[in-house]
Amino acid sequence: MAHVKNIMLSPRAAVKWIVRNRKEDAEKFVKDFNLSAKCTTPSQVESVYNDPEVNAVLICSPTNTHQPIIIQALNAEKAVFCEKPITADIETTKACYELAEKKKRPLFCAFHRRFDPGFREVWEKVRNKSLGKTRVIKTTSRDVQPPPLSYIKTSGGIIYDSTIHDLDLAMWLSGSMPKTVYVSGSAFDPDVAKCNDLDQVLVTIKFENGVNAVVDNGRVAVYGYDQRLEVLCDKGMLNVDNHLTSLVSYHGGQDTSVPRIDSHYSTRYPQAYANELEHFLDVLEGR
Repeated sequence: MAHVKNIMLSPRAAVKWIVRNRKEDAEKFVKDFNLSAKCTTPSQVESVYNDPEVNAVLICSPTNTHQPIIIQALNAEKAVFCEKPITADIETTKACYELAEKKKRPLFCAFHRRFDPGFREVWEKVRNKSLGKTRVIKTTSRDVQPPPLSYIKTSGGIIYDSTIHDLDLAMWLSGSMPKTVYVSGSAFDPDVAKCNDLDQVLVTIKFENGVNAVVDNGRVAVYGYDQRLEVLCDKGMLNVDNHLTSLVSYHGGQDTSVPRIDSHYSTRYPQAYANELEHFLDVLEGR
């Protein structure tokens, strides 16, 4: 519900409908926050598309549901904000963007890490060549624990569901397209292996402009939600470290302790999610 809450906080937007398989969950949310929004299920979504007060649709459902919702929304002349990826393959993704162009409606793929203040600052310094040319990009992205198996089965796999964030970040920072890509992965959890998926992935990329990137992405990091970035340049290095849960460190005569890092994406990236929504609203307003 992070996106819904950001809409509620924005003076430029309002929640008109919430569509959930479990309609009672949506109704409870509306009641708890005293919203005037209406609720429905995916099987009875026509009312949403027919509502003239609805200007845009936000899609935060599993990947395998994206394409039909995007097509329905665009055909109803609605702008679309869609969680990554747009679809699970290139051809259907291309078809969605072609339809958006035909309908003259925005289709926004939400890669929230581009809107994180720290990552954004690194991108700006890379773009301005503050430390010269970029040589190496390293990203680390590890969840505390894997999502439920029910989610993994419909996620499209760790590459589409999780690693895609790091791939996008690396491409964005490099300013180039990949020339070669090598992927190595393992499924340490037997239940994940039964889903024909992986829970630890390493990706090395060489971009057309010579930049090299290394992506370390995993489903398990018991110490916290590990999100780090390093960019090596000719004249120095840029680094974004983990966010800590406190600003207080303890230094005693026999021991030292530091705060834990964030444990969930919702506490690590709240500003990124808010910023990407405001960007989408800027697009709708023609800014």
